[in-house]
Amino acid sequence: MDDRSFDPDRALPCGRTDGMLLDFLADSAPPELAKHIPTCQDCQARLAELDSDWAPVRRTAHLPIESPHGLVERTLMAVRGVRGGRGAAPVELVQEGGKLRVSPQAVVLLTRRLCLELLAERPGVHLRGCVGDVDEVRVDLAVRYPLPAPELADAIHRELTAALGEALGAGAPQVWVRVVDVEPPRAG
Repeated sequence: MDDRSFDPDRALPCGRTDGMLLDFLADSAPPELAKHIPTCQDCQARLAELDSDWAPVRRTAHLPIESPHGLVERTLMAVRGVRGGRGAAPVELVQEGGKLRVSPQAVVLLTRRLCLELLAERPGVHLRGCVGDVDEVRVDLAVRYPLPAPELADAIHRELTAALGEALGAGAPQVWVRVVDVEPPRAG
């Protein structure tokens, strides 16, 4: 076969397809295909091509992968932020007809959403974490070099504090914004 591209629906002269043969290589083909292959030169030739084409993929799949620096810490921080502190009192907002209680988790999620909206307007600045409760929230950012990190952090702090104040009034938490990572500039 001259064409080494992969199309799962391409049929061989015997009626089997590349997709069926790939299932065979992945040990998920029906038993009748396993019986057919030893008797079919077309399937054997195509399997040899597929096997050699997929060998680098199989080798790569067996390589140990080291998680990116800080991934575990950022993930745990995000989970802790959404779970919130146990027993933390909710924010109570007095409204017409009664009080609205906002849980610490909702305060963190609101902060995260508002921050992501602010960052959507700022390419090169990414949210790395958002944790806290009803009293204070910490927002961790990554900024792409050479953007002015301190000025961006200050602007985001001001805008986020204002947005939370608008949403939660006097119940808005204190906001802390930190730049925890500087990313390298984009190539070319």
